[in-house]
Amino acid sequence: MKTILLALILTLASTPSLAAEPVAADSTLHSYLQARAVLGRAIDAAGGQANLRRLRNVSLAYAGHRNMINQSRRALPPWDREPATGAVVVDREGKRMYAENYTAYPGIGRFGGAWALKGDLGAHWEIDRNHHGSELISVYSERNADGPWAFAARWMPPLLLLDAWDSGTYLRSLGDATHKGKAMHALAWTQRDGATITLLFDAGSGAFSGFESIHDDGVYGDVTDRIEYSDWRAIGNVRFPTRRIDWFNDEIARDLALDYRVDTALADARFEVPPGYSQPASMAAGERLRKVGDGVYLDTEMGGVMIVEFEDFLTVVECPGDYAMADSTLAALRDAFPGKPVRYVVPSHTHGDHGGGARAYFHAGATLLTTPGHVEFYRRLAQVRRSIAPDPYVAAGQGPSIEAFRGERTISDGSQTLVLYDIGPNAHSEELTIAHLPRQGIVWQADVYFSPGTGGGVNPAMPIGIDFAKKLKSLGIDGFEALLEAHNSRIVTAAEFRRALALSGYREY
Repeated sequence: MKTILLALILTLASTPSLAAEPVAADSTLHSYLQARAVLGRAIDAAGGQANLRRLRNVSLAYAGHRNMINQSRRALPPWDREPATGAVVVDREGKRMYAENYTAYPGIGRFGGAWALKGDLGAHWEIDRNHHGSELISVYSERNADGPWAFAARWMPPLLLLDAWDSGTYLRSLGDATHKGKAMHALAWTQRDGATITLLFDAGSGAFSGFESIHDDGVYGDVTDRIEYSDWRAIGNVRFPTRRIDWFNDEIARDLALDYRVDTALADARFEVPPGYSQPASMAAGERLRKVGDGVYLDTEMGGVMIVEFEDFLTVVECPGDYAMADSTLAALRDAFPGKPVRYVVPSHTHGDHGGGARAYFHAGATLLTTPGHVEFYRRLAQVRRSIAPDPYVAAGQGPSIEAFRGERTISDGSQTLVLYDIGPNAHSEELTIAHLPRQGIVWQADVYFSPGTGGGVNPAMPIGIDFAKKLKSLGIDGFEALLEAHNSRIVTAAEFRRALALSGYREY
């Protein structure tokens, strides 16, 4: 490595156009050369470039726990802790990769996905088929394969260092930093998928420590994700970590034990899509707002966001994601219902994929209806400041309009009636709102029953789905024409729901 760096410096010095001026200490070139020197030292600490390049394949299995930040039964900390497992395989020799990633969610069990690529061709699918059924989630070719490859490298520190070294001029030194009292060198690196991460190195030993990235979150605003690797051991001549901690701002998101294997026999089948999966169906062009009943619509671009039309106003059930996603729904409603405002927005619970877009509705002047235990969460959400993805909402005076209800809340104008029920506590959330339109025979729910949004069919109902059926019976809702769910635009019939229950041995609904 030192020979390569010396040759580079000598080449630059011998170029006639540069010989007259030394490299300025504050120049981009100087920053790049500093980054290469730090990176080269880290590669040496990991085992040396020759040993790293001799790796034919690396396999990782990991297991540990995830602290369910904003995905717990409670709206605010302390968070639930759930198992987190997965695997990553990079076949450098065959230019293949495989990854799988699982997390269990409170009350609803394991969710996850798998990826397999050969070169720049591959696919992503859901092993448990909870949401996507038997259809592939996506297929990869050419440049859109860069994402999975970059993801895999972030789990393989020696390979990540090689990728950074081989990436050309996509490195910059950010200078020195301090973390938990320890001196660090920081480098900015743009990976092949276009994501820029900050690589961190121990200033004393020169060893790679981890990396950071930043993103906007609908609930928390500006977020720094930090990955820390530790407890290194040698496998042959290359050093690998045995522990990884994922930080979400100042909270631990995951704590994982890592088990690496190198240069093992790899089964070809692991890099193939399993039997039984079909290509993603092409989505037919159609209206964004799909009518599912008299005065009832689904925003098909936002999963299962439901809109209920009253004579003088609209009510929106669910506001997932972030400001931009929710504002997109509002824009569609302004086009479809000119002059008719959104009076109420009703998030089912506080998880970001259900309530993270509330700020857009606050900005539009809507009143948020929720249960008592969730009021404080939405008041805090209204106060979050964003610099990565700023939005125009500013909480003024007493803050946004939020109304709490216990048990049941009815919205009616005499002809249209929407009934909200808190069906908590349950295994997923201490409080959780569902919606019922008795005249149309429509029930809308979130995270208590799952049907594959693509691929058709039904899955055996989870225990929380059986509890949901029992709750419907207790509310006097003994049947329905349509069951809608928050995560997709599929309409489930009562017969399909009963079939899913029967697959789990419950036949009393």
